[in-house]
Amino acid sequence: MSNLWDTLGLRDKRALIVHHDDLGYTHAQNQAYDQLRFPTGSVMMPGPWATAVRGPDIGVHITLTSEWDAPRIRPLTGGASLRDEAGYFWRTTEQVWAHVSPEDAAAEMRAQIEAALLIGLDVTHIDTHMGAVMRPDLAAIYHGLAVEYRVPALLVDPADLSRLPPQFQPELAALLESSPLPALCMVDGYAGPPDRRRSWYIETLSRLGPGVYHMLHHAALATPEGKTLPDWQDREADLRALQDPVVRRLLAECVPLTYREVRDALRKYL
Repeated sequence: MSNLWDTLGLRDKRALIVHHDDLGYTHAQNQAYDQLRFPTGSVMMPGPWATAVRGPDIGVHITLTSEWDAPRIRPLTGGASLRDEAGYFWRTTEQVWAHVSPEDAAAEMRAQIEAALLIGLDVTHIDTHMGAVMRPDLAAIYHGLAVEYRVPALLVDPADLSRLPPQFQPELAALLESSPLPALCMVDGYAGPPDRRRSWYIETLSRLGPGVYHMLHHAALATPEGKTLPDWQDREADLRALQDPVVRRLLAECVPLTYREVRDALRKYL
């Protein structure tokens, strides 16, 4: 949607949304959000710390999986297909794709958005935990809710379509092609080793060309609670890297952007 980027004055510029994933899942995650003071993030509404999340640019991290042992989380709705044998969300995206009915998923996605609104969050966008909504019928529901609520939705980056099952790719490509929602380029260093996280940020930010980017991270404090997650070192590495003065300088060289700005501009078109 080039007109939207023109409206925001972003033509030929490097614009960056620094996005804090998994808010509401642990207190350590919320504490890192407060420390870093980047405005944008998304909250897992079924998470135990969801109601503690407050900020100027908060979306809903649509959640259909519960991958870690502590804490495991349950759906907000009663759909049987959303749940494993213990009543929690399925652990993996593949299990979601194999088991979840579109009707149950639609009810749960809507309930999570409504729950955020009910606790007073002015939802600025939606995104997806672990990409679980990328089964094409679920993606269509997710996309439809974004249009209905008139908010941006983080969709799969066309460059990443090849990472999804081949049978998903034609329908998702068609959805991306026809969507009235803006497309952002994904920047994600989570897969790299923690001891390389700072250098990853420096190298990645140094070579970004013009475009509008969604740079996600999972920063969390290394508190006793934070260390209950198996990937706590990755989360602490994000926190430390984003506090680093060289990384901060490189971030400042980009145009800072929020989903609130994108949402408000988008509502002139939807």
